[in-house]
Amino acid sequence: MGKRIIIKTTLICIGVFLILNSVTLAYIFKKYPLDTEQYVPAVIAAADIDPGTVIESKHVRTKQIQKSALSEAMETDIGNVIGKKTVGRIAKSDYFRGYDLLDKNNWYEQDERIIILPASVEERLANLIRKGSYIDIRLKKDTGQVIETILKKVMVTDMLDENGNSIDSITGINSRTAYMELVLGEDERRKVYAAITEGKLIYELYCNESQQ
Repeated sequence: MGKRIIIKTTLICIGVFLILNSVTLAYIFKKYPLDTEQYVPAVIAAADIDPGTVIESKHVRTKQIQKSALSEAMETDIGNVIGKKTVGRIAKSDYFRGYDLLDKNNWYEQDERIIILPASVEERLANLIRKGSYIDIRLKKDTGQVIETILKKVMVTDMLDENGNSIDSITGINSRTAYMELVLGEDERRKVYAAITEGKLIYELYCNESQQ
């Protein structure tokens, strides 16, 4: 009889212990869940960075963050950040995002601006002038047949339709009038604006980029 009581008591104690243990573990895991998510590096600013700064190694470091917190715009490779220029101010410990940075081929001088010149299908040489083309801008004066060169070897940075949408260089332009986007410095813009008041602009296309 005594042995049965001892066994029953022991089993009850073990059962109570297991129940309490389960409840305790459940509470702990609920309050402090195990972090099993993968961590990835994100590139952050090591110090405050002003707009227009060319990023060097001293400006950046990495921080491990949960993969779920990573967005497509956030940079994860320091090599993809160094050498680029900041568009706006980046505060210390802020993440670097692709839209905050400019590649070197997108850097412009302080006096450069975008201008738009309309061009008929004849003026753009039956659609031969397209995005990426190099042209000479020449002036045919209203007073006579004198033609002079205003600007040499200007790149057409884009070709736009009447809604301002970039036109695919393969499909071409359906409308007769398209708009050439040019990036010009202040002196270059003055020459173009002055030429427009004196006569008609003519565009001559380079056969390839290597021509002087």
